Amino acid sequence: MSSPASDGIHLNKEYYKNFSPTDLQWTVDKVDDDFTLYDLFHLVYHAEQLIPGIAATFGMPEFHLFWDQINLDREPDDIDDVNYLELYWWITYDTRVEKKTGKSTDQPTTKIRKELDMDDGNNYLDDPKLGELPNLMSFHGIGSGCPSKGLDFHECDDNCPKDSGYAIEFTQVNNLAHLPIRISPKIYCYPPFVESDRQFNRTGFELKIEPTLWCFITSIFWELTFMGYTPDEIANKRQKISNCVDEINKHLKNEKNSDRSTKD
Repeated sequence: MSSPASDGIHLNKEYYKNFSPTDLQWTVDKVDDDFTLYDLFHLVYHAEQLIPGIAATFGMPEFHLFWDQINLDREPDDIDDVNYLELYWWITYDTRVEKKTGKSTDQPTTKIRKELDMDDGNNYLDDPKLGELPNLMSFHGIGSGCPSKGLDFHECDDNCPKDSGYAIEFTQVNNLAHLPIRISPKIYCYPPFVESDRQFNRTGFELKIEPTLWCFITSIFWELTFMGYTPDEIANKRQKISNCVDEINKHLKNEKNSDRSTKD
């Protein structure tokens, strides 16, 4: 069998049997289509048996609690809106704030921004000359359909994206366990916004970076623990946000009814 150093790592359901800690430095060149989040957890569970505490080096110090959760049955009311999970690189840019000039190069104001009174007369332009690439990949779910479908300021047409990204940091891992993992190793380095008062030509270049096995695992665990280091902590934060949303909706409903009464 050839070493990962020469051929890279091929992640499949049986890979955990041959895992060695030295593999963490090598790049993941291939992931089988049926390699799921559960398979990744199974790999880390096996690694924990070899080296207790290794999951903490991947950013999940309470791995055993997530392992218990991912072995639970999927909730029967969980919705099938995500087709697979994706690791991808994301460049962040410095942002410049400039006053709008009244010219066509100004950023347009959408209907929803107007309704929320978010147009403050400024352009917020990402500086294409100064960006940052984190050493971890981003991680989210991908499902079918336009990301803006159903929003009141958008009408879908043939030019709409065919896939939507879904944040998964509040989702219980047992509801994600069955989903396959994909890697998107290409980075598109293009100027993100038109700058004011100059002719703009969209040029750029493309990079391809295969993640190491350490980067692969840690990027996923970073996202899954973003809202808390235990499933209970994440659930509590999810409930607090849900309560706040309910309170806001209640307030808006009362305010709307009050406006109607005043008009009547």
